[in-house]
Amino acid sequence: MAEKRRLPVLQSKPAADGSGDGGRGDDEIQERPPWHWVGFGTVLVFAAWLPLAYVAGAVQARMLAARFGEGASKDQLDLAIAAMGEGERTSLALSQALPGVLALALASFAGGVVVGRFGRGAGPRESARAGALTAAIATALAFRGFGTAMLVSALVTFAVAIGFAAWGGLVGVRSKSPAAG
Repeated sequence: MAEKRRLPVLQSKPAADGSGDGGRGDDEIQERPPWHWVGFGTVLVFAAWLPLAYVAGAVQARMLAARFGEGASKDQLDLAIAAMGEGERTSLALSQALPGVLALALASFAGGVVVGRFGRGAGPRESARAGALTAAIATALAFRGFGTAMLVSALVTFAVAIGFAAWGGLVGVRSKSPAAG
């Protein structure tokens, strides 16, 4: 039977023993730099945020159905909202925004915990950067033009994502075992 051939790894020195691992053993695999965890954290936040946003949307729909009736159409909702006073509209908008904000907060915290816990050399700073990158991507995807509502939603998104991701990173770092570094 022919000897097993291994594909060469880019930028590695050939091993003297022909093992193909560049002279490193499995114990000497190079660790990722902390900035890699910013990208990993961003993906983690989005992965957690997607199902939570779905749940938040369902909660928002139930809140509207409880307030305006189960079979209310968009036109009926628009008329009812137009008939409300300013304070009542503001209260409705805040109650509709709360489930989405909580979903982002929970996802950002969870992503920050993973980055802080498992990222060697990564901590609250990298977690906060992952939150900022998540907020920037989400804001760019939701952008519909400049205005007060867009500015407020962008500021809330950035504040929540960065703050909760940094907090999660801090919790993650504190939960590391001393041997993990």
